[in-house]
Amino acid sequence: MPNLITWTFGLAAEDPREYRRLRRIRERVYSRVTELSAEVIRSSEPIAFADLDRSAFTPLRPGATFGRTLDCAWLRITGEIPADSEGNVVMLGIRGEGLIYLPDGTVVDAISRVFQQGDLPHSGGRFRPLHQVRVAPGPIEIYADVAYNGWLLYELGRGTYHGAFLGRRDDETYSLYYDYLTLLVLARSTTDAPLTANLRLALKTAWSRFTAHDIPAARAALAPHLAATSESDFVYSAVGHGHLDMAWLWPLRETRRKAARTYTRALNTIDATPDYLYGTSQPQQLEWMRQQHPAIFERVKKAVAAGRLELQGSFWVETDTNLPGGESLVRQSLVGRRFLADEFGLQPEDMRLCWLPDTFGYSGNLPQILTKSGMDWFQTIKLAWNKVTVFPHRTFRWEGIDGSSVLVHMPPEGDYNSRGAADGLLRGLAQYPEKALNTALLVYGSGDGGGGPGEIHLEVTGREHDLRGLPKVVYSTASAFFRRLETMHVAHTHRGELYLETHQGTYTTQAQIKRRNRIVERKLHEAEALAVMVGTDSGAELRQHWRDVLLGHFHDILPGSSIARVNREAIETLTRIEGELDDYAAELIDRIPRPQGDLAALNLTSIPRREHVQVDGDWQVATVNPYASALLEPGGEVEGLTFTADTISNGELTLRFVASGEITSCVDASGAQHAANGMNRLVLHRDPYQFPFDAWDIGQKYLRRTPRTLRPSEVETYIDGPRVVRRQVYRWGRGSITQLVVLEAGSQLVRFETTINWRERHHMLRTEFRPVHYGDTAKCEIQFGHIERTTLERDDVERAQFEVVAHRWIATEDSGGGFALLNDGKYGHRAKSGLISLNLLRSPTFPDKTADRGIHRLTYAFRPFTDLADVISDGYRLNNPLLLAQGIEQHSLAAVDQRGVIVETIKRAETGGGVILRLYESLGAPTTTSLQTTIPHATATETDLMEQPIGAIDLERLEFTPFEIKTILLEG
Repeated sequence: MPNLITWTFGLAAEDPREYRRLRRIRERVYSRVTELSAEVIRSSEPIAFADLDRSAFTPLRPGATFGRTLDCAWLRITGEIPADSEGNVVMLGIRGEGLIYLPDGTVVDAISRVFQQGDLPHSGGRFRPLHQVRVAPGPIEIYADVAYNGWLLYELGRGTYHGAFLGRRDDETYSLYYDYLTLLVLARSTTDAPLTANLRLALKTAWSRFTAHDIPAARAALAPHLAATSESDFVYSAVGHGHLDMAWLWPLRETRRKAARTYTRALNTIDATPDYLYGTSQPQQLEWMRQQHPAIFERVKKAVAAGRLELQGSFWVETDTNLPGGESLVRQSLVGRRFLADEFGLQPEDMRLCWLPDTFGYSGNLPQILTKSGMDWFQTIKLAWNKVTVFPHRTFRWEGIDGSSVLVHMPPEGDYNSRGAADGLLRGLAQYPEKALNTALLVYGSGDGGGGPGEIHLEVTGREHDLRGLPKVVYSTASAFFRRLETMHVAHTHRGELYLETHQGTYTTQAQIKRRNRIVERKLHEAEALAVMVGTDSGAELRQHWRDVLLGHFHDILPGSSIARVNREAIETLTRIEGELDDYAAELIDRIPRPQGDLAALNLTSIPRREHVQVDGDWQVATVNPYASALLEPGGEVEGLTFTADTISNGELTLRFVASGEITSCVDASGAQHAANGMNRLVLHRDPYQFPFDAWDIGQKYLRRTPRTLRPSEVETYIDGPRVVRRQVYRWGRGSITQLVVLEAGSQLVRFETTINWRERHHMLRTEFRPVHYGDTAKCEIQFGHIERTTLERDDVERAQFEVVAHRWIATEDSGGGFALLNDGKYGHRAKSGLISLNLLRSPTFPDKTADRGIHRLTYAFRPFTDLADVISDGYRLNNPLLLAQGIEQHSLAAVDQRGVIVETIKRAETGGGVILRLYESLGAPTTTSLQTTIPHATATETDLMEQPIGAIDLERLEFTPFEIKTILLEG
């Protein structure tokens, strides 16, 4: 990150003399014709235009505030326009952003004075012109729905009304301002010394002519340099964009308003600028426009049809790709692409681009999900944020764990909010390893909080199309750029995940959101499978639930990097959905045939199960086939459960504990030892504030400090039916942990059922395991498979991966056996140098001062293994408990005869009356299996992930390549 003062104040700090000159010039751009008056209605939450009480407005003077951060207000601007005002414009000054309405409720304009890092100074200073407000002699009345959402990363300042006036623009001075600004940034950025000298001389001359009040002469001094053409063969394809986080430092309700402002600004620019092209990437925002601003939505549709507005991304939102389940990533595409097809008539060839510029690293199975969804282009900039090493490529092919490949381009400037000025263009060229391609993408416009390109971006880029000292700049859609790029030779292929060397804290922060999300993902899966069992269509019932869940996967919500309100609302939404899914599932279960009155267990996974379940205090046994039910059996006597003061045993494993509560010995029935140097050591690490991304980042230096090892203050051991349980209570400060270490009869899985009272600030709670069997790689479950990561630290790249993502399990092995650590809602792991450590909780203070304070309930587990399929099966059992219901009878809906193949999803087809089954190969090995199903059907067709047919398929012989996902449609 650059120097904070430079980053914050840009040109004013970098070159104060020239900044003062620019301010002098812009003082002459607008003159005041007449002042306008303002009135205000303040509110904590938005008020719809139709609900305004127009008698409630009170006077507002210039310099007064209209609200604190996240407050709302309506301004009414009125006045009398004098005669002979043709060509004049209303100028409105606020600190904040607003949507402009006419008295009849028509939205006509949007303004923003939200400071973006690196902004160039605007010709209007504090004021913005409302070009879409018609100025005519007589009374004028306009309304502004305004907001102030903070400054940069922090809740500083207040929304302020600077005033409003009717202004007359001096077009010649306006043009001089941007002539001067464009060449000034070029002079400061180029390494061509003679060019710098010539530009500086011209700027000096222009300034002297300006101070002599000769504006035409000042422009004439700069004109030859603006007319000098580029000598470069390199061409930037420039597309306007307004990156808008679905939630971050503002809540979702504010994003709905930001989206309206951003689209209005983009559409007005399209109308006013013939060659301008704009791109938008999140269908959820378009759906909000359809619901809340139908007139804006219709304008968007016309701009799309005219080829002026590009629909860039096919995911519902710009999702995180580390944390959501595999089916959720499929639904991002399925829901997003169906919306774009239904509302805009887009065809598959129109939706080849995945647009995820700001997501915090990219799953190793994303290429397969993309290609099987119809996307083979991928755009990001995020790897430019690496903290330790420089990612070596900007244009390359990316191959996933199954061998699928997509074409990747990362705009070399390393920004999705480019200001489009000379410094960024030259910086991008200098740091572009593939510059010999002579092309790159330029994504310009104010973003993060939306806005998109404004006056500055358009004036500067308009002067840079063919300017000496710079690469050429042409306006282009991103799709047109990728079509040109795919005809070129792209030499490098990157295999595996795209690991981001920062933001590893987002694997853990806001644990409640992450765990509840995993539960809701599972319950959506259950509801869809149940609907197929009972022969009903669940699409309409679950459609909004899926949309809400997918929205919550946005890359600042599920990762936990938003303000407290966003986090609170995310938990409330997931809790609501969970409750509604429980009710819906109960309705569906009631419709399953009930020939007997005894209690039955329902298994909605493709793993055959034999488990103990507790019913009204009694333990019983469930033996259930995949996607089937079975009556419970009496538990009977359980043998082999024993304990002493420092051991517990179930005959399969014997665990020995020491005073710290950790396990120092784990011996299996054959006498083999699995604990090398302690397991389940609970430690508290200092986790200092990480400026400015506290919730996002873990400082790698934490590894240099010795953590505090927690010790239990209470210990008791007992036998509970088929389980032997050691209860350990840890206390420190205001925090505590109550943990049940559980061995179940007949199982090699050691469970840690844990309740944590967490009251820390800037600490991190981890559980550490040092097993005997430890290899040079760790297998980490990701979506529809697993990825192998090195456990070594031989170079900076390997050391930078000090925290990695795994879903339900992480496993390592050597020639003598293996060790796996499993969980029911955690993601952050360290797997280095003999250690596997699970990150249980963090306690950052920005942007949520109360992050994760409170009560947490979670379970993690470990097991030795020789067959990875046992680990995968236990991962499903740990995360997908059996459902209990009275007397139901359901034969296996779907099952396969190879343990490595998982039937992940059973759902109704999106169209028609068929059923979709989604399977994947989980072990990373080619295999052939047969699929047995009781789902009535006449035909079986393989489809892509969008449920488009590929061809007939033989269910008796399904051939899988390693980690392949197959989607099968049963019809008839």
